[in-house]
Amino acid sequence: MACTGSGVQIPSAPQTNMNLKYIREIFNQTKDLIGSQSAIAIISVIQVSFVVNQLGPAKYGAVVLLIAVPSLIFRASHARNSDVNLLVLKDGKNFYFESIFFNFITGIGSFLLCIVIFTNPIIINSSLGDYFGIETLSNVLLIYLLTRIIQTFSETSKSILIFHNDLRRYSILEISSVVVRFIALVFLLLNDPSVENYLIAQSIYGITFGLFGLYLSNKYRDSSDFKIRHFKAYSKSIRSSYGKIRYDQIIGLIPQHFDVILLAIVVDIQTVGIYQFAKRLVEPINYLVVTFNPWLQNKLKSEDKDFNITSFLKRILLPISILLFGIYFIFGRNLILFIGNEEFINSFEPMMVLLIGFTTYLLSFWIRQYLLFADLIQFHAYGRIVYSFVFLVLAVLLSDSFSSLGVAIALSSAMVLQKLFEYTIYLIKIKSN
Repeated sequence: MACTGSGVQIPSAPQTNMNLKYIREIFNQTKDLIGSQSAIAIISVIQVSFVVNQLGPAKYGAVVLLIAVPSLIFRASHARNSDVNLLVLKDGKNFYFESIFFNFITGIGSFLLCIVIFTNPIIINSSLGDYFGIETLSNVLLIYLLTRIIQTFSETSKSILIFHNDLRRYSILEISSVVVRFIALVFLLLNDPSVENYLIAQSIYGITFGLFGLYLSNKYRDSSDFKIRHFKAYSKSIRSSYGKIRYDQIIGLIPQHFDVILLAIVVDIQTVGIYQFAKRLVEPINYLVVTFNPWLQNKLKSEDKDFNITSFLKRILLPISILLFGIYFIFGRNLILFIGNEEFINSFEPMMVLLIGFTTYLLSFWIRQYLLFADLIQFHAYGRIVYSFVFLVLAVLLSDSFSSLGVAIALSSAMVLQKLFEYTIYLIKIKSN
């Protein structure tokens, strides 16, 4: 029985047992994802430490800036295509080869747009071109862009594995690709710490993620071969959801990659490296989101009546967020020195400010999935408009005076306001019905 005489309520033994049972149940359902994403988070931290020490702030900043451009373009055309295909699968349709071909087409389009940008004389002759630290369209960069096309195939694989609740294969795909990239980075950068070798390692990752994903998901493909009429049917079935998700993704790309470009223009390339280092230190929080996202999508796809999002938020996400904030606050400076070096010590304050935004995202990531399956994903796009507007206004106002800290304030403020908007929509459109 709970003790309340002192004014402090102590949880009773049955309540504690219920909480432990709930946590154990969630763990059993997501243990493959937890294992793979925990390993990926550890590898990510080690990888950041290794890369920044091998390249230094200036070269690391150049790498970040160089990859930001194709990332913007490829993500705009195909990011979250797995959600599009998942909705098709939910409707009882299986267009395996058609989905792969669609991703191939979007990849080709993104590749050609990248070629246009990297061969543009204005960019080549600008200070931004000098920042890249590599010939604007070298053979290595060309190979990297081609492998990004292959990487798009993973969107089909992920949706199929999530739909069939094969989270073990999903986990194998994620961890194996990251391990291959890490080994490639270590081998190549120890041999020659250059921007070119970093791109080669990323290219190996793209090939592994794309092709190994097809191998793992092949067992679930239908027996029919690719047919033009099936591709037309697939294109028609995804038209609405693809348009909404593309709109959502394009709007959200501005703060995700424009932050480093803005810093490069307003301040200098070394500040880009310091800011990106701070961002990399808090990004492992995203691995928790990646852990729970496939599991949550499978729950919503199957319309599991026993699942309660409020219990998940209070018993799982909130305690994790409080624990993470305490760890970063207490051990943050030591973490910076351990992973990086004294050149990156100024990243502590931006890191703590970014932590506010990233923990807000962790606490509220589930809202997007509810909007997606309720065919209300356009409201997530509207939230991204709030996100982008707030970020751009604050970043322009604060970056010149406060450098990387100003951009961190802008990004976290944008994340918090976006999630407040989405939560309001969730309460009005979904929970109240």
